[in-house]
Amino acid sequence: MTRPLKPWHFFTALGVAICFGAHAAEIAPGPFFDRYCVDCHDKAEKKGGVSVEGITTFKAATPEAWASVREQILLGQMPPKKKMQPGAEEKKQITEWIAASLRAEGHHVVNWLDLPNYANRVPHEALFRSPPHPAPATVVRIWRKRPAAYVAKNPSGIQPFSMLPGQQISDFSTLYAVDEPSAEIVLRNAQQLIDASTRTELRDGKVVATKGANAQGVFFPLLHPEKAPTPEEFRQVLNWQFHQVLQRAPTDEEFTRIRKLHDGVNAAHGRLQAARAALIIPLLMPESLYRFELGAGPLDAHGRRRLTKPEILSALHHTLFTAPSHPVIDAARRGDELATPEAVSALVMSLLDGKRPNARVLEFFDEYFDYRKATGVFKEPPANADFNAGGFVRDTQRLIETLVGDDREVLRRLLTTTQTYISDDSDLPRGHRSYNLPPDWKWRDGLIDLPADERAGILTQPAWLVAHSGNFDNDPVRRGKWILDHLLGGVVTDIPISVCAVVPEDRQKTLRERFEVIRNKAYCWQCHYQMNPLGMAFESYDHFGRYRLLELDRPVNATGAVVDIGDKTVDGEVSHPIELIHRLAKSKRSQEMFVRYAFRFFLGRNEAVRDAKTLQEADRAYEKSGGSMKALVASLLSSDSFLYRAPEL
Repeated sequence: MTRPLKPWHFFTALGVAICFGAHAAEIAPGPFFDRYCVDCHDKAEKKGGVSVEGITTFKAATPEAWASVREQILLGQMPPKKKMQPGAEEKKQITEWIAASLRAEGHHVVNWLDLPNYANRVPHEALFRSPPHPAPATVVRIWRKRPAAYVAKNPSGIQPFSMLPGQQISDFSTLYAVDEPSAEIVLRNAQQLIDASTRTELRDGKVVATKGANAQGVFFPLLHPEKAPTPEEFRQVLNWQFHQVLQRAPTDEEFTRIRKLHDGVNAAHGRLQAARAALIIPLLMPESLYRFELGAGPLDAHGRRRLTKPEILSALHHTLFTAPSHPVIDAARRGDELATPEAVSALVMSLLDGKRPNARVLEFFDEYFDYRKATGVFKEPPANADFNAGGFVRDTQRLIETLVGDDREVLRRLLTTTQTYISDDSDLPRGHRSYNLPPDWKWRDGLIDLPADERAGILTQPAWLVAHSGNFDNDPVRRGKWILDHLLGGVVTDIPISVCAVVPEDRQKTLRERFEVIRNKAYCWQCHYQMNPLGMAFESYDHFGRYRLLELDRPVNATGAVVDIGDKTVDGEVSHPIELIHRLAKSKRSQEMFVRYAFRFFLGRNEAVRDAKTLQEADRAYEKSGGSMKALVASLLSSDSFLYRAPEL
């Protein structure tokens, strides 16, 4: 049985903050600055208007300055790449010292590397090219449930939760909490649910559901207006409700407190209100809204605790499913202990076994390729072909489901397949022309072969191309940034507030020619020099996702390049998008980045250097299995990073 969670009442829980951590060791910042910073930031040079010369204490600079220094070091922006770099332990010491000093003075500290869009700041080489830490773990956490999971348990209620837009991975454990407006909706939903399931009347001495009501028969012993429930009946009803809502029985303490509440309300307001007061409690407990991952037992030699069996099953359930229960997990609660990674891995494989791919696995690919937003990009339909963004999205979804279901060489095939589905949209008979199929092409169900010199996988699907374009033009920045982020592990700084990111409007020039203004400005090119050459290779497609040979009646220039990634197998020029895609698909780095994104999605956090062992094992599992997504997910969900929690890391 899982441990009871306190405080047991939801509204008390709103006021509780569980904080883990320790003060950073007292250090002197002067030696760090002298070693890595003063060459550029002394009083004479003062590059960027900043001098750290002579700063030896926290009081010697403003809190704003310290926050900026911490951000620059933490995100790897300083020292510059060509300068001597501090080691990981040195960076950790200085940034933790600054953070602890800021908190001690009452200032808010942003943990940048906890945010989903900053994960690539963790050096790739430290994760895949260095000896790994022997004992990965995740910090103990309380993680708000996904909106879809809440709705599955409360289908008739109002949705109180949302996801933040613009996140590369939407469901991160650090992003969400139940705020006051959400709490009010949660309470109303719970009241409505319990009211609807307790509408009964007495007929011939028996409790029955009121006509038209959906009352739960299991509650009837508590709802008899003339007869009190026996202790056994009360316990049976409460056990049922706890298992329905929390997948566990109430503890003795919880049972006693709820019984006392029931009896008090009964004396003051009658049996119906007493029953409703008792039955609503599980719906308002923190467990019904949060995932608790704390672990149990003494700390091991590495400062970790393993999750309990109920916690492991809860974590797997929330990671892989939205429905309130799953038969395999329910059976596992009654089965053997999940004492080894192999046992957990075997359970995950059984959970992923089905006629269709797991819905959460498919959701990972939806978020990874980020193609569904094609329906939100405004397009004036072209004159010679219908534009159907919704159909394009369905085509891509179906293609992903097919290849993921086949479960072999998943990433490579998703990047290079020359096949697609085409939606049967009878009201849009010319939609197939977006794929450059003949005008007289007749629709048929199933995979359609496309020219290998025109299409290669998801990045040449109209849905992806439209999603990563503008309303009226291609967008090589968006397309290039996606490849840099997702397949190459590059880092692009946020757009400075002072930058006006506008490309000149000149319809006599090609988009490549108009983008020369960025190349010619050193201030812009320092951020765009990797993105733009990647995105420009996709000029073979217009912003409707159609393959083309001409732009403004001139041959399309679709040359591009992979620049300064530091991997000789991918760096270099390309003459065509298909060449670029096949180079990336064969790249070990792209596969490793794919593993990193899977880690973020299924563990709900960014990877850290301490997770190198988990990532390397997951990469090996994927490769050894012939590119099986199931094997990759099973490796991640049976790893130490998934199974162990630590008060601090």
